[in-house]
Amino acid sequence: MANSSGINQERFTEKNVNEMPSVVEALTPEIYMPSLQFFIRLLLGFLSFIYFNFIQIPLLVLTVHQINLIIISYYVLHIFGWWHYKKYGAQFVMIRLGSWIDILGAFIATVIDPFSIPPMMILFLIAVLGNGIQHGLQTVGESMIGALVFGITALVIHYIFLGHWPPYSLYLYVSLIAIGVIYSYVLARRLELMKKNAITVSEQDPLTGIDNRRSFLRKAEYLLNLNERYHIPLVFIFADLDNFKAINDQFGHETGDRVLKCFSEMAESRFRKSDVIARYGGDEFVMILTNTSLRDAELAVKGLQQNFRDWAKKNGLPVDFSFGLEMIGYSTNGIDDVLRRADEALYDAKIKNRKTAD
Repeated sequence: MANSSGINQERFTEKNVNEMPSVVEALTPEIYMPSLQFFIRLLLGFLSFIYFNFIQIPLLVLTVHQINLIIISYYVLHIFGWWHYKKYGAQFVMIRLGSWIDILGAFIATVIDPFSIPPMMILFLIAVLGNGIQHGLQTVGESMIGALVFGITALVIHYIFLGHWPPYSLYLYVSLIAIGVIYSYVLARRLELMKKNAITVSEQDPLTGIDNRRSFLRKAEYLLNLNERYHIPLVFIFADLDNFKAINDQFGHETGDRVLKCFSEMAESRFRKSDVIARYGGDEFVMILTNTSLRDAELAVKGLQQNFRDWAKKNGLPVDFSFGLEMIGYSTNGIDDVLRRADEALYDAKIKNRKTAD
């Protein structure tokens, strides 16, 4: 087993089992296309520049030079957001900031648009749909409210500067845009729920309810990337139930299923929400303990082992489990190599257990 490298992290006690937030929640939605979104924002800024610089009638407020400064500021803010994304990844605060910058840009463009039906009000629709569909229901809901408040305010100011009531057709345009946004929200909500259900079915072990192999590999890759970027120490654990085949043969598969469920439930209650627990296949389980030392991880697994032994003894079942650990410190490791070394540690532990039993 690898050395703990002197890392002194919090221990796995009953007090801190569920204190740490989950680090395996994906910060980047699967539908997120940052390159496309960045390109669209630059394109809209460029079209706004062309529109206001070559418009044939005077603007309601501000000058063309002032508008160009606003467009340049819009570019600078989004270029900074792009740089931040490339350096630190997708962060919800920056996603929300970008959404509100888009809505503010639509507000300014609608106010100064000199036409009786301002084409620039379509920017509100683009902001809501573009940001919302890419970033989920919370963002689309927030964008809808912002677009509604800022859009109505922009139109009121716009017609105050024009000096007359809006034309009859504008009410139809605004109504259609509102219906389109609400309809898109309903569809996006339905699609997101369907996606969550599909992910749950495809990444959850049907017997134990914990992650399956596919889900584990995805989360493991994500955590290894975090380890490479933020130096979060990880401990990989390979566990294998001892004498499990005999349990199936002697007591039946229903009892074997109960053993698997019990082990999974014990592991989930023993470890933290930030840890990953998965059924790798058959009677093999894999775990990733985050932000901890090798020594603390080993103590935690030994505690689980003792609990499982007590349960097995109480139920008259001759079953135990062996485990191997592999520490990932501040270095880059491929998932295959990490699992191979954890599996080797498990194999050594099984041989040791057999010698002890003999």
